[in-house]
Amino acid sequence: MIPLPLRDDDASKLDLVLGQVHRLLDADGQVLARDLLPRATLTLRRDGGFFHPMPGDNWTDATYEAVLTVAPALVTEFTPAVTELIWQHLATVLKRLQRGDVFSLVVEAALLPLPPVPQNWRQVAATPPATNQARRERAAGEGYPTLDGLVFSSRAELVVYQILCEIQRDSPPQRSIAILPLPSAKLRDAGVRSPDFTVLGNSRVVVIEVDGPHHYGRTRKADDEDRDRHWSRCGVPTIRIAHEQTKDPASLKERLREDLLRALVPSR
Repeated sequence: MIPLPLRDDDASKLDLVLGQVHRLLDADGQVLARDLLPRATLTLRRDGGFFHPMPGDNWTDATYEAVLTVAPALVTEFTPAVTELIWQHLATVLKRLQRGDVFSLVVEAALLPLPPVPQNWRQVAATPPATNQARRERAAGEGYPTLDGLVFSSRAELVVYQILCEIQRDSPPQRSIAILPLPSAKLRDAGVRSPDFTVLGNSRVVVIEVDGPHHYGRTRKADDEDRDRHWSRCGVPTIRIAHEQTKDPASLKERLREDLLRALVPSR
């Protein structure tokens, strides 16, 4: 029971009113409307003297409206049909609680809190945001190729990215892939490493490295094998592409499509 009177500022009582409406909707099997109410707040306010000049409507400047305040993203969930359904039950509860002066229900978006602002906000605004994508290239400044807001360490990597995007577009939605260029990852015994590409798909992951001319030296080749070994310990295979192969995108696309299929959808 909700003790009377039910005043406009009785927030705790109004919350119980909303709970009663929730129970009524549940009893009627109105699942959609029921599940929206726990994320709403109920208040009562004067309707501002909004008057409908219709005989017998009893609408005066002393009447009230019920207001459901919800997160902005939820407003569209309260369709006219859902709002009317809620109002039918809410009006019944309010009349039982001697609030027959409430004549309508409106749904409004809650005001988002203003963001905190430091005293040095101008300095903060001028500082590039931290990112783990292409961290070394971004730290070095301009001069690296970019596309889709992403940075690449070479033109060859950019070509590989464009080919991967083509494969992504060609794939059916249920076989979609995600492409992560130059992400940073903390490995157990190798510090922080940034593979040229990480590709996700079919609940699996594969690393792609684009080897430039400097990768063919004996020392660098050993380092590459060491990098591959660290990823292998994580259960992640590595696909290596020579930079010369990027000069023939059509051929490289077919090779990448085959390699990705083998890595992400292995045969049983």
